[in-house]
Amino acid sequence: MVFVVILTLILLITLLGVYMVIERNREKAREAQRRMFNARVKQVQQRFQSHLHEYEEARILRPKHVPQLNAICSNFFVVQGHNEDNLTYLEYISERVLQTLDSELAKSYVRNDIDTLAERIQYFISELPTRGIEFNAAFYHDILPTLLTQLTSSDLSDHEQLKDEPDETEDDVDEQQEHSSARHETV
Repeated sequence: MVFVVILTLILLITLLGVYMVIERNREKAREAQRRMFNARVKQVQQRFQSHLHEYEEARILRPKHVPQLNAICSNFFVVQGHNEDNLTYLEYISERVLQTLDSELAKSYVRNDIDTLAERIQYFISELPTRGIEFNAAFYHDILPTLLTQLTSSDLSDHEQLKDEPDETEDDVDEQQEHSSARHETV
């Protein structure tokens, strides 16, 4: 009987030890996932912030507007849960903001109309929330995409694109006329 009790205690101690090792490994795995998650969040935020500073150095954005735009990315997880879907959406929406600013900048350079872009950016910034609690799911899924659409100007028309390209068609027409007149003279 004593032998059975001792064997049972040894088994219980062994099971407890195995359970503790398994739990420790699970905790390490969770911690590694949290670190990877936080690293991705930090990477998205740093990329967004570095682009904003590039715009500031290029004098596209005023220094006072950089923190307001940076709040789009830095306040994402203030109200929303820390999960993979939200992180993926943060990556998407921050990239969309940067792409919109890049494309609008390119269009304004082609049109030589930086002032209009500055006005649209000013309006965009004025519509952003001022408190961290207002950066909620409704803002990111409904309001921000609408604001980005309003920031976007129409695409360049064919006429605007042709203004910046050298006018080769007139030269080609002149050359063709010279060749045809030279043929008529020789005939």
